[in-house]
Amino acid sequence: MKKKTEATISMVKVLGLVAATILIMAAAGRTSAQTQQLPISTFLNLLPNTATQVWSDPTNGNILIIDGYGKRNAALNLNLGTTINGKVTVMDLGDGTQRVTVHFQTRNAVCWGFNENLQPVFGYSPVAVLNNVGPAALGSSITRIVFEPQPVGPINIGTPIETWMSTVSCQGLLRAGSGFAEGTEGFAQTRQTGLYGTGVPDGCPPEQDANCFPAEKVEFKPLEN
Repeated sequence: MKKKTEATISMVKVLGLVAATILIMAAAGRTSAQTQQLPISTFLNLLPNTATQVWSDPTNGNILIIDGYGKRNAALNLNLGTTINGKVTVMDLGDGTQRVTVHFQTRNAVCWGFNENLQPVFGYSPVAVLNNVGPAALGSSITRIVFEPQPVGPINIGTPIETWMSTVSCQGLLRAGSGFAEGTEGFAQTRQTGLYGTGVPDGCPPEQDANCFPAEKVEFKPLEN
């Protein structure tokens, strides 16, 4: 009787282990099904041909623009070798909404910039490059955008943004507006962190004086020899 009881207990343990394994596998299957990985083109195709990334510095008034989506290079046939690699992650939150996260890296994108008086400081605009006014300043950027939850279905880029993080680094010629001699070899850089979904009525942290971007410094400097 004892041996039979022990065998029964052992069988119950085995069945319990099998059942637990099945539950874990089923849960993993549900998690996988709730998250989709889409090509970055899914996001890029929703943007207009004029879309660029424009970054400003509230302290010094500098403005840096980069063809971060490759739209200007493509529309004007600049043939700069601009490439964009990344992905779109869509997570079903299980309540009828989804969270969309876009993460991508851009290389060989045309960059140009201005000072607070809108005088050219760095590089040449895509149209100026097309008309051979000056050479293109090229740069790279890494961007991560998280949208607030939106209804399950096609991606809606009109949905409010929760967070936005970008780093940009470009190399090219400085312009007279920079305070350095026209044509000086230089670089431009910025790091932007946007916090939108803070829970504050106006959407911005009060400690940042209603500024959603706690990090937004834009610099233009000559290259060191």
